[in-house]
Amino acid sequence: MLASLKTQLSMDSIVRPTCIGLLVGIAYYFGAMVGFALTLPNQSVSTLWPPNSIMLAFLLLQPPQRYWVILLGAFPAHLAIQLQSGVPLPLILCWFISNSSEALIGAICLRRYIVGPVDFSSLRCVLFYVVCAALLAPFFSSFLDAGFVTLTGWKQQQSYWEVWLTRFPSNVLAEITIPPVILLWASKGLRGTDWRRHFEAFLVMGGLIVVSLLFFSAQTIRIRTAPALLYLPLPFLLWAAMRFGAVGASTALLIVVLGSIFGAARGGGPFISASPADNVFSLQMFLMAISLPIMFLAGSVEEQRQKAKILIDSEARFRSMANAAPALIWMSGTDKGFTFFNKAWLDLTGRTLDQELDNGWIEGLHSEDSHSFLAQYDRSFDARKKFSIEHRLRRYDGQYCWILNNAVPRFDSDGTFLGYIGSAIDVSQRREAETNLRHQREQLARMTRISTMGELAASLAHELNQPLTAILANAQAADRLMAANPPDLEEVSAILQDIVKDNNRAGEIIWRMKALVRKENLELAQVDLPTVVRDVALLLHSDAILHDVRFRFDVPSGLSPVRGDRVHLQQVVLNLLLNAFDAMKVVPASEREIQLCVAAEGADSLRVGVSDCGAGVPGETLDRVFEPFYTTKGEGLGMGLAISRSIIEVHGGRLWAECNDPKPGMTFYFTVPLWREESRRGSI
Repeated sequence: MLASLKTQLSMDSIVRPTCIGLLVGIAYYFGAMVGFALTLPNQSVSTLWPPNSIMLAFLLLQPPQRYWVILLGAFPAHLAIQLQSGVPLPLILCWFISNSSEALIGAICLRRYIVGPVDFSSLRCVLFYVVCAALLAPFFSSFLDAGFVTLTGWKQQQSYWEVWLTRFPSNVLAEITIPPVILLWASKGLRGTDWRRHFEAFLVMGGLIVVSLLFFSAQTIRIRTAPALLYLPLPFLLWAAMRFGAVGASTALLIVVLGSIFGAARGGGPFISASPADNVFSLQMFLMAISLPIMFLAGSVEEQRQKAKILIDSEARFRSMANAAPALIWMSGTDKGFTFFNKAWLDLTGRTLDQELDNGWIEGLHSEDSHSFLAQYDRSFDARKKFSIEHRLRRYDGQYCWILNNAVPRFDSDGTFLGYIGSAIDVSQRREAETNLRHQREQLARMTRISTMGELAASLAHELNQPLTAILANAQAADRLMAANPPDLEEVSAILQDIVKDNNRAGEIIWRMKALVRKENLELAQVDLPTVVRDVALLLHSDAILHDVRFRFDVPSGLSPVRGDRVHLQQVVLNLLLNAFDAMKVVPASEREIQLCVAAEGADSLRVGVSDCGAGVPGETLDRVFEPFYTTKGEGLGMGLAISRSIIEVHGGRLWAECNDPKPGMTFYFTVPLWREESRRGSI
C-alpha cells in the first residue's frame, strides 16, 4: 500500500505540472492571436498585448516553486506564435525574456506585499496591484523590450523611446484588464448566487455588449457627438461594480476594452480621426482612464462587503453566545435606545424582544429605581464611562427582583463610539442575605450595648445618685423654708432652680443610656465626631473615677462633620474606652491615662484615636483581636471589637490597632468619611 501511495504521489507530481504547463501554453498562444487581431491598421504594436498578463495571472495562481512550470509552458507557445510572424530567433528569445520579466516582476512584488490570494477585495490589494503589476512591471520590462528591438534592428522605423512609448501603454492596459478576470473567475465567479443574480448579471453584461457594439463598432459616429457617447458604457460599469464587486467590474471592463479595440481595428468608433499612432494612444488612455476608477470602486465595494460580512458574522456569533449565556445581556446604540436583549433577559421578564427594544424595557423598572438608573445611564453615556448599579426589575410573575447591572461603552476599531453593552445578574438572594445579616448585626450590636450598660451599672448608679441626692436635699430644705413664718420665698425659688438643674443632669444621663440601649436602624446623617467622643467620655466619667483613669483630649476646633450614625459611633468609642480600662488594670493608678484624639485623615475623612498605657498585645496576635470570639479577658465574649469593626466598615471607614512603640500600651484608630452635600441619608 505504501508503495502504491508513493507511485500515486509521484504521478500527481508529474501530471499536475504538465497539465498546468499545457494550459498556460494554450492560453498564451490564443492570447497572442487575440493581440494580433486587436492591432490597428498600419501599426506594428498591438493596442492590447495579452500574453504577458496571462503569464502573470498564472504565476499568481500558483506557488512560487511552480513558476518554472509557467515559464516552461509559455515558451513553446511563444516560439510558435512568433515564428509564424517571421520574427528572427534571437529577437524571439529576447522578447520572451522581456515578457517573462514583466510577469515575474509583477508576481514577485505582489507576493511580497500581499498575503494570500490577489482577489481585489480591498483598496490596499487594488492599489498594490496597480502600482506593482500594472505600472512598475510594464515600466521596467518595456525598457528591455525597446532595447532588444533597437539592438536587433528588426523593422527599425522608430527610435528607442518611441518603441518604449508604444509598448508601455499596451502592456499597462493588458495588465489592468486581463489578470483580474482570470484571477477572480478562477477563485470566485458567481458561485453561490441564485437565479435572480445570474439574470441581473446577464442584463448588465448584455447591455454592455450592445452599447459597445453600437458605439465602438459603428462606422457613422461623428466627431462632434463622440465625446457624449463615451459616457454610454459608464452606467453599466458602475452597475457591475456596485452590484457584483470586483468580479463584475473586471468582466465589464474586459468587454469594453475588447469591444472598443475591436471596433477601432475595423475602422469604427470615435478613435479613428487622427493619425494611427495618436488613435492608438488616445484609445489606450481612454480605456485606462475608465478602468482605474472602476477597479478602485470595485475594491472599495468588496472591502465594505467584507467588513459588513465580518460584522454580521460577529454579531451572529455574539447573539448566539449571548443567548446561551446565563447572565442578562443587553446592548444600546448611539441614540441611547436599547437594541438587543438576550434570551435570559426575555425569559426573566416574560416579554418579547419587540416589547423590550428601544425604551420599552423601562416599563419593567421599579418606580423607585427608574429615575436613579436613567440619570446614571445618561451621565455615563454622555461621558462614555462604564457604570454599575443595582435596581429592581419586574419578573414574568409580576414580582420584582434585584439585579446588578454593569455596562461599558463600545468602540469601533477606529475609535467610533457605538453605544453600550451591559450584563446583569440576579442578586435578590444576596440582597436578602445582606438584609438578614444587617438585622442580625443590629440585634447583636444592641445586645452588646445592653451588656455594656450592665457592666456600667455601678458607675451609672453613682452618676445618677449625685443629682438625685442633691434633689432630695434641696426639696427638704425648701420644705423647711416654707414652714418658717414668714417663708423665705426668694431662697425657695433659688432651691427650685437647683432642683431643675439636677433634674436635667439626671435626664441627660438617662437619655444617653436610652440612646445606647434602644433598638435603631443605622441612620446616616451629619454627625459632629468630637461631640460623640466627649459624650461617651462624660457617660464614663464615674467609671473612670472608680478605675482611677484620667482622660486627656486632643481635639482641635473647626473640624468638619462626618457622615454617620451617632449611636453606633458612640458604641464604637465606648467599646474602645472600656477595653482601655481593662488593659490598664495592672498599671499603677497614678499612671492610668487615656488619650482621646480626633484629627483629619486626608481630605475625605476624620480619624479618632484611643490610646492607653496598658500591657498591650503581642505583634503576632495584633490582627486577631478583631476576630469574633477572640479575647484576652477571662470573662469576655470577644465580640466587641468585631462588632466595632463591622460598624466602621458599614460607615465606609476602617478600624485598626497599633502598638505604642517604644511606649507601653496600644492605640486603636478608626476613620469615618466626611459629610458631603451630595451624601444621601438613608438606612443601610
